[in-house]
This record gives sequence, C-alpha cells and structure tokens, in this order.
Amino acid sequence: MTSGRESPSFSIIIPTSQRRQSVCDCVRSLDALAYDGRIEIVVVVDGSIDGTAEALVQLELGFPLKIIEQPNAGAGAARNRGAAAAKGDILLFLDDDVVAEPDLVAQHASSYVDGADAVIGRLILDPRSPAGFLTDNFAKWLASGPASHVLTPFDIWTARLSVRRKVFGELGGFDENFTDPSAFALEDAEFGVRLLARFNVRYNPLAVAGIRYVVTPRGHMDRTPRAAAGHLLFIRKHPVLTAQFMERSGWSKPLARFVYRPLSQVPFLPRILSRIAVRLAENSRPSWAVARVFSVSREIVYWAAVREKGGIPNSNRLLILCYHAIGDRSDDPILSQFALGRELFEAQLDSLTRRGFTFVSPDALAAVIAGAPLPRRAVLLTFDDCYAELPVIAREVLQPRQIGAIAFAVTGLSSNEWDQEQGATRLSLLSSGQLRDLQPLGVEIGCHSRTHRDLRFLNNEERMTETAGAVQDLVEAGLPRPRFFAYPYGACDAAAKESVRQAGYVAALGLSQRHVTRSSDPFDLPRVMILPKDHGWRFLLRSAFPLLFAHLRRRFSGL
Repeated sequence: MTSGRESPSFSIIIPTSQRRQSVCDCVRSLDALAYDGRIEIVVVVDGSIDGTAEALVQLELGFPLKIIEQPNAGAGAARNRGAAAAKGDILLFLDDDVVAEPDLVAQHASSYVDGADAVIGRLILDPRSPAGFLTDNFAKWLASGPASHVLTPFDIWTARLSVRRKVFGELGGFDENFTDPSAFALEDAEFGVRLLARFNVRYNPLAVAGIRYVVTPRGHMDRTPRAAAGHLLFIRKHPVLTAQFMERSGWSKPLARFVYRPLSQVPFLPRILSRIAVRLAENSRPSWAVARVFSVSREIVYWAAVREKGGIPNSNRLLILCYHAIGDRSDDPILSQFALGRELFEAQLDSLTRRGFTFVSPDALAAVIAGAPLPRRAVLLTFDDCYAELPVIAREVLQPRQIGAIAFAVTGLSSNEWDQEQGATRLSLLSSGQLRDLQPLGVEIGCHSRTHRDLRFLNNEERMTETAGAVQDLVEAGLPRPRFFAYPYGACDAAAKESVRQAGYVAALGLSQRHVTRSSDPFDLPRVMILPKDHGWRFLLRSAFPLLFAHLRRRFSGL
C-alpha cells in the first residue's frame, strides 16, 4: 500500500461443508498473509458432522477467527450468513479448497484504493491437487478466463471475489436458491449480473490464489443434476443471457444435439451409465478411455436432468396475468367485479404450477421483447393499482412459492378515487415506503399513471404528467426508475403510446386477451385480466387459450 491512505479492513468469508482437512489447510494458508490492515476470518460450517468446527478451534492463527455453525442450507446461505457477521470494509469470499498466496489481500486492497467496488483475482491449480482426468479438466477450465479486463457475469467466481460490504448489502447478497438441496451452480454468476450492472468491478491478475481440486468422480457425478438445476434457474431468472450462456456451455454443439440429448431420453440409461462411469473412474487406471466414458456419461446424466427439470427455454410466448385487489369484496357493487378472494388466488397459482407453467420474473418481459427465449408455458403476474393488502400477499403467498411480479402503482393518489366516483368502497393504496418494502419480496414497481385517467382523452401536457410525472414520483420516493407502464383501463392509442415512449419506459401493457410474443408491440403488450368468476374450467381455458376464450366470450355473451 503506497498511496498513503489507510488500508481497508478485510473479512475473509469461507463456507464449508464436510471438508475438515481442506478448510483447515485453507485457513492455515491465510495465516501467512502479508497485509498492513485489519483482517478477520469468518468460517461458516454448513451442516458438517466431521468435526470441522472442533478442528478449526485448535488452529493457532495471527488473525481473529470467527466460527459460525448452521444446519446445512447451502453455500449461498452460508456466504450470506458470514457476510452478515462480518465487520470488515471489504468482504473477500474464498472457497474451502483455496490456498492463498501471501499477497492476496494486499493485491485486492490495491484495486480498492484505485476506486474499485468489487475485485476478482486469478485462480490457478494448486500443485498438491490429486492427479486425475477431473483435475486436468479443471485446470483447463481455470485457464479459460477471464481472457480480458472486459468482464461478464460468468467471470464472477466466489473463490476469487471481493466486494465492498456496503455494495454487497445494497445488492441483497447471494440468491440462496442456487445452492439449496436441489441446485448447485451459478450463484456467483447470478450475483455477478446484478453487480456488473451497477458497480465498478476490476480484474486483478496479481491477486492469485490456488485451488486444491478435491472433488471425487462420485461427487462430481452426483452433483451433475444439481448443476443442471442451477443452470436452468439462472437462464430463467436472467433470460436475456440465455444465448450467451448456451454458447459458453456448448449446449448447441453437434454432440449435444445429436448424441447426448437423444441418449438422455432412453429409460434408465443415464442412471446405468453414471454407475458404470463412476466405478471405472474409481477402480481403473487413469486412461483416455476411462476419461471419455466418464465425460460422455456425465453429459447424458446432465441432459436427462435438464429434460426432467423442464428443459431449455425455447418458447417465444409469455402469458401475463392481470390482477387487482386480492380479498373478499363481494358486497361492493364495483370492486366485486375485479377483486379475487385470497383462497381463489392461491388455488389459481397452484393450478398453474400443476399444469406445468413456469412463473418468471419481470426480467423475462424485457427479455422476450429483446428476442430471448423463455421457458415453456412462461407466466408473469402483474397487479394493478397497488392496494394495501399486496405486501401481505407478496410475503405470504408469492415469496414462499418463489414467484416474482410487477405491481403498477398509481403514484398521485392514496386511495381508489376513480372507483369511488362509481360508488365503490374506499380502498387505500400503498405509500412510497410500502412500495419500497415490496422490492425485497420479488415485486418490481411499475407505473399505472399518476391519477388513473384514461390517456386517450387527455391533451399532450396531461398525458406527460400521467406518464413522465409518475416516473418522477417514484424516483423522488427513492424507488428505482420504473421500466414498465400499465395503461389505466388497459386503453391506449398512438398518442398514449408515444407519451409512454417519451417518458423512457421499456414497455407498456394493455389488456388485450392474448399471449405476448416477439412480434407484439412493446408499447401495447397484451395481458389477460383475471376476474372473480374465473375458476374451474373458466380459469383453465382462460389461462391456456386466452385468445380462444376471448373469442367465445364475444360469441356467447353469457360465458
């Protein structure tokens, strides 16, 4: 450190599970760090029953060591737990198989002195890694990137990542769904998507650490289905990156298309091949043939898991459902036509899940407009008006099901004045503070105008007040700039669309009863409005074939 500034303090966070020897070697290597600032080490023991915590306590170190034990919840949860307990200015995330070079922290710190918000270092293979084809393959993977200082989310690896503690908190940490019992992959790349979008991330090739590769053939094969689940979760959460991820992962190569995928569909073959491959790898001399059998078997197991978990996104259609109030309003002459009871709402969500629909995040809407593929039967929930019960619905109904949504706020009113004029009961709308509380629950805030007026009947100045003015309201309230607009009453014309475009929205939603496709007008995207009478066969038909349902309603007025 030569700048004369005070050296930032570091908290080194290491998640570990059932790797007592590896994590002890990792922590011992940290004791040799040469750094003139404060360092603490936080090890989160994630469900280990091999005596890891007891072994760590016995280590004699020159730095404070904090040991946190928790039931097995996955690496993402362990890293978040460690970050919550950390006191340093900088969080340096290492894996439990990393062996640090003495100047690792000093090199990371030098990038922060230069203004970085986050830093990734360089990983090399530790020469004490056991010999074998898996180790050789891992060494080639390490050497593959990053090839330049232009970073992508796929360059963000937790084994070499540091980030300012304040930045980590602003981003909400790692998405723990990527490393739960069903998935194990790309939680770092997913964090990287959010990190690179907002902050200054540097690559420092002098910040070197070695990885001692200790994964066995059996462990590698057993992890494969969880890796497939993590990959699918990533491209469903960030569909605009689907093509880039597929290209990097070789999903479109001829072997995958014409060999691995067809063989993965043969009953029992993936399971049989995985057992044969693991047995050969464990009991035979290393050879090209054994490595090839293992690699082919692993690919077939991977593709079988991809197919079992819903397959690669390849649809260009998105069903957007429009809800209003969720609650019993059966005694209200106006709201009874739009408000659903909570029990019916939950039944509809469960129906969609049983029928193979995939709930997607608001990012999927931007992705399909950009031409990115979506999962089969993709569905996005939206809520107009932002009634006061929505945070409870988001917390108790949507979040446990891992369902995201867009809530369209009427930014200039505190209650449903437009309905009260027709005789409706007064219902409170969410305040700006309550809208902010929705975001951690997976609900993005869009605009539903300032005062819920039909834009078709306004002059240009009034239209801009309703569109651009609503953006200003949300930004001044401390909310992110809204990407999406929903037309009051679902009504628009050319002038209304132009005002929304000029206000800077990415897209606007109407209420024509059909799917969104790549050919849809981004400033008049169709949605399917769900009503209280949509249960049983009505909901099944309306959600599966909305255009047909709309046609039948016009043909048979009593439907």
